[in-house]
Amino acid sequence: MENKRAWLNMEETKIEPKTDKFDKKELYDKITELTKKGEPKAKIGLALKKMKIHSVKRVTGKRLSKVQAELKLTSKDQIPDDLMALIKKAVKLIRHKEANKKDMTSKRGYQLTVSKINRLRNYYIKQGKLPSTWTYSDESAKLLVK
Repeated sequence: MENKRAWLNMEETKIEPKTDKFDKKELYDKITELTKKGEPKAKIGLALKKMKIHSVKRVTGKRLSKVQAELKLTSKDQIPDDLMALIKKAVKLIRHKEANKKDMTSKRGYQLTVSKINRLRNYYIKQGKLPSTWTYSDESAKLLVK
């Protein structure tokens, strides 16, 4: 019984990957390269994990978006990744809606997606990440996705 109690009281220890061998300059160069290719932050993170860099913050002390801002790789007019993903989803639903006019379930899904886009738009305008004149429309969404 004592062994069971000892086992229950054991603290879990996380094994953290070693990222000490990576140089900040090398990491910054890789981030710059991937950002200039137009890769979203999620894909940059996956590429860095393949290089055995599991945490940008652990190496640099800053998050990926802060590193990109420091390197002046982001602009105010750039649409954030999560908003862009929702816009792509909305365009898919628009095309589906045009091909299947009687599909009311997809119409509802489209309405919910547009609602999420507008809520995110308001948030990013308040945060200063989008210009205050930015609006969502079906035509502009189709142009953005192409």
